[in-house]
Amino acid sequence: MSIYTQVNVTNDFSFTMFNGYPDEFIQFASENNLKFPKITTGNGKALCAMLHTPNKYWTRSDCDEFVKLHDIKTNDSIQLFNKHEQWGIKTSEERGKNYILYPYQLSNKHKMRKNFKYDGTEEQKNAEIERIKSTIKADYIDVDNNEWQLGHKNPDSTDNSSENLVLQPPIQAKYRDKYIFLDTLTKMPTPKTFIELHQSNKSLYTDEQLKKMRDYLNTLNL
Repeated sequence: MSIYTQVNVTNDFSFTMFNGYPDEFIQFASENNLKFPKITTGNGKALCAMLHTPNKYWTRSDCDEFVKLHDIKTNDSIQLFNKHEQWGIKTSEERGKNYILYPYQLSNKHKMRKNFKYDGTEEQKNAEIERIKSTIKADYIDVDNNEWQLGHKNPDSTDNSSENLVLQPPIQAKYRDKYIFLDTLTKMPTPKTFIELHQSNKSLYTDEQLKKMRDYLNTLNL
């Protein structure tokens, strides 16, 4: 059971808290070389609010109320509260509940990006980019419309309606029996392909991700 309770935007956070981030957070960020948003920005104010309410979670309606109360300009309030993993601090994985884990933890984004760089010269990197761009151009952009083909989004489905059909260039034909297409470009492996990839050590899923999928599938009443 979650130890977090829903925030009361009016009572749990005040303007005075914008005076600074908690000292413990500042120390954590300094020790891990984290570059967090300035407290004067919308992201910074949302971060500040979450850090000063460590035992509370924020819903979309709470985020909307917060930005309105503090006159923060944004097109989507929840984006200010649910993107902090991008710069390095671990946040909630509970759907619809946004909070920062305490004690503070580093997100995988920070660990992944630390010392992350292209293994080659700038010239080699640009040459590789040009190669990828030319491949995309040849396989997708320059293909005549009359050469595009109609395929099934899910090759294992018996659905022959327009909901399960997708337009694709010929290059995608080699993937059609092995992948489910969310759209023309985005695909995910079928269960059979996923098993084959995992058994041949070609799956990029981490053990933690596999456990999450296992736990979710076990909740389904199939």
